[in-house]
Amino acid sequence: MAKLRFGIIGCGDIAANSFAPSLLKSEHAELVAVCRRDLEKARAFAARFGGCAAYAGVGELMEDPAVEAVVVSTPTDTHCSATLEAARLGKHVLCEKPMAHNAAECRGMIEACRAAGVKLGVAYRRRLFPQVVKARELIAQGRIGRVVCARTHYSGWSAMGEGNWRIAPKIGGAMMEMAVHRIEVLLNFAGQPVEVAALVETVHHGWPVDDSDALLLRFADGVIGLHSTILTSPPRRDFAQIDGTEGRLIIDSLEFGGASLRFEGNAGAEEIGVTPLESPYFDLPMIDDFVGAVRQGREPVCGGLAGYWTQAVVDAAFQSAREKRHVAVEPWG
Repeated sequence: MAKLRFGIIGCGDIAANSFAPSLLKSEHAELVAVCRRDLEKARAFAARFGGCAAYAGVGELMEDPAVEAVVVSTPTDTHCSATLEAARLGKHVLCEKPMAHNAAECRGMIEACRAAGVKLGVAYRRRLFPQVVKARELIAQGRIGRVVCARTHYSGWSAMGEGNWRIAPKIGGAMMEMAVHRIEVLLNFAGQPVEVAALVETVHHGWPVDDSDALLLRFADGVIGLHSTILTSPPRRDFAQIDGTEGRLIIDSLEFGGASLRFEGNAGAEEIGVTPLESPYFDLPMIDDFVGAVRQGREPVCGGLAGYWTQAVVDAAFQSAREKRHVAVEPWG
């Protein structure tokens, strides 16, 4: 079967370090076009990654008949409009995280893609990291009994300065830039969230946005969830823990190079190995699954609903922090 032909919108670090190498490596996808407002930089990017077409405008790329699917790899405030335009033109969409400003925009993106008959994926790539996939297999097998609590945590140091869009109000900060990845992992293990209580704070950096977050979640079946993101404490640490009635699983780390996870039970502990992803191709499983979803008429594993639920939790967390109360998560449907 012919490869699915992709165009990348936005040729920054994320595209260079993850999307483009994985598209070139894939046996099922092909990079045929890129765009960036600075055409010379777009051409340099295209030359670096296979010599594909280069454009200065999003519209030019989307109107290229060779492009069947787009990767939206631009700042968060452009994700919704780019996705809606791609859907209008019949292009499948793989959108960088966070999916949008809020859950309402996510809903509109999902509905537009469904109406247009195109697939929508969101780059919550950890859902297909080997250690996460293995943990879900072990949970499904009953290895830790009934899940009762799931937690995720990220610590690191961020030195983003004035003018960086990643600390711009409404689109940047610890929650939108870093916490969302780990919240998605938490939801992947714990299920449907119904309520959030949160602290969203600026503890150390002189940013107009948060540098530290702590969330307490309640899930539909009674499972408890906890998440924290701290951007004021080196070195980098990224892990998940899933507690069950018969043991627990610890994923340390949640990075793409993770090679194992740990099971702890009454009879002792066991280190369970997995095959780590090869750098820089850590988006390869997500891209190949997305192509499979297009070809097979199914939803991607990293699909729009994962993006919606993550953003709905984020919306509730921001509201909880503002109003200093527990807030219900806006349900889908």
